[in-house]
Amino acid sequence: MKKIILKIVLGILTAIAIMALGFYFFLFLNPLDIYQSNLLKWIPIFIGAIATFCSGILNKNTPIKFLPLLFVPFCIFDLFSFFYVPFIFVLLLIGILVLMLTRNSIRKTHKVLSSLVILGIFFFFLFSQPLILLRADSEFDDQGKLTNANVLWNFDKDKVLTFPNHIVYDEEGTEFDLKNIKDDTYLITFWATWCPPCMQEKPELEKLKKELYKNTEIKFIDISFDSDIDKWKQFIKGKKPMGMQLISKKEKLTRRLLQISAIPMHYIVNPDGIYKEYESFEQAQKALKKLSVQK
Repeated sequence: MKKIILKIVLGILTAIAIMALGFYFFLFLNPLDIYQSNLLKWIPIFIGAIATFCSGILNKNTPIKFLPLLFVPFCIFDLFSFFYVPFIFVLLLIGILVLMLTRNSIRKTHKVLSSLVILGIFFFFLFSQPLILLRADSEFDDQGKLTNANVLWNFDKDKVLTFPNHIVYDEEGTEFDLKNIKDDTYLITFWATWCPPCMQEKPELEKLKKELYKNTEIKFIDISFDSDIDKWKQFIKGKKPMGMQLISKKEKLTRRLLQISAIPMHYIVNPDGIYKEYESFEQAQKALKKLSVQK
């Protein structure tokens, strides 16, 4: 029994170490300069598969009833915002199939099928999101489009971007569906009180709101990622920002649905509900003022 426990613990520690190194390599070190690497789902799939395979090899003779313990390291995905439904089920499925590859009791045919399923899932997620490598001269133009970057593939480049059905809340706790953002031109800003760049940008955002408030066809919505709702309400009460003030109670899901890698993030939504995203407030401001003149 002690030998089994030792192997399980060693497997867990090995998986945690591999996952930590993997995320450090892809998300922090990022030697390939992958654009928005923290949003690419194939990365945690790849890291999780390698980590689980190594821990599985160490426990290839461990009784099956103890193997669920090898999934404890999957909690590390929560640190990088990948531990959410339904994606966590994909990671767990990959983990189970990988463990099957390490078991001597599994037939070769079943291992081949497991390998094909693993590769199928991996390549599906690999090609379902753009893979873009940044260059030294990469930048965003006035329309919020990334330029001077190496696009290895982007099968969604012509896709019309609209907000999905996703619930956020106002100060009273009333639900607001992002899908309803249409019929006017909107500047949507995602921010948080704990975000220094967001707080630094706030005065300029309020200045822009006051400058354009007479244009009734342009509206502003600020959506907070604060986990401390009381702190957010105190800020709203004290600063009294213009425009609709909303908060997401499911930050990770909101980030995934809208591919938000960092805040502050800005979206200009046209009356048809089609949006463009801007990482730079200056660029969003220029685009919005241009639209204001046109109106």
